[in-house]
Amino acid sequence: MITHFVSLNCANCGGALEIYDDMEKFACGYCGNEIAVQRRGGTVVLHDLAEDSRKDRIDTQKAAELLDLIRLKEEAQGLSRRREGMQTEKTNWQKWGYSIGSALLLVGFFAVRSGGFVKGLSMLMAGILTINFIRRKDKATIADVRELDLKIDLLNGRIQDREKLVNSSRERLAPRWD
Repeated sequence: MITHFVSLNCANCGGALEIYDDMEKFACGYCGNEIAVQRRGGTVVLHDLAEDSRKDRIDTQKAAELLDLIRLKEEAQGLSRRREGMQTEKTNWQKWGYSIGSALLLVGFFAVRSGGFVKGLSMLMAGILTINFIRRKDKATIADVRELDLKIDLLNGRIQDREKLVNSSRERLAPRWD
């Protein structure tokens, strides 16, 4: 039986501990806190393993919160780029569609006036259908843009909530020098 031991107190609960020469790890008999024994020369130092795991857990939680915030911001930026692309495409469709439709109406009108009744009516009808198609496409694009706006607003709200959480966890976990 080993008779060499050192008496110390638990850093967590203050309970009396007897550390024997052959001990490397143990749990406090009073609070169950895991403790590692470090020996340097003639000194014995107790190292709280639960504190390390708490710090690791906190660091992991902070990293996860930051990664989630980054992911949300990237997603919001992607949706914003998509929205801008849809707006640009809508403008291009309008410009070309109304131009083509108007040109068909104009050519159809002159064709009817010059005696090509069937060809003129066909051109007029094609112009009307082209303009109608562009108007329907515009309405669909506007609905899609509104849906994207709602998604972007929702993401921005989640980003603000996540930023508050990250900032509050920084304040909670920052070392205090009282």
